Amino acid sequence: MTDPDTGDLDKCELYIEENPSHLVALEIVYEGSTVVHNILLLHGQVKVGVEEVKDADAPVLVPTGDVILVGQALNTFLAWPTHLVKRLPEQVFYSHYMLLFFN
Repeated sequence: MTDPDTGDLDKCELYIEENPSHLVALEIVYEGSTVVHNILLLHGQVKVGVEEVKDADAPVLVPTGDVILVGQALNTFLAWPTHLVKRLPEQVFYSHYMLLFFN
């Protein structure tokens, strides 16, 4: 799926670095975006929209004034380090989405 204003959209998992790293949210990556909340993305960051929280108490890696924990990030945009974003195959994401919203 492509949004003319944001570029390509990819379905992904967000991780934080711990030993071992662990999944904190499911989200959509807005490839081609360069700004989040009027702040330029740095090299190695990508704009994400959090769709489902897996660990509400996990820290947001690039906090905003209103969002410091993943649990506060639902349905909002964040900058996230690209090396901690794992792309999901489209079929897996849509199967998960259908279970969440249509059961």
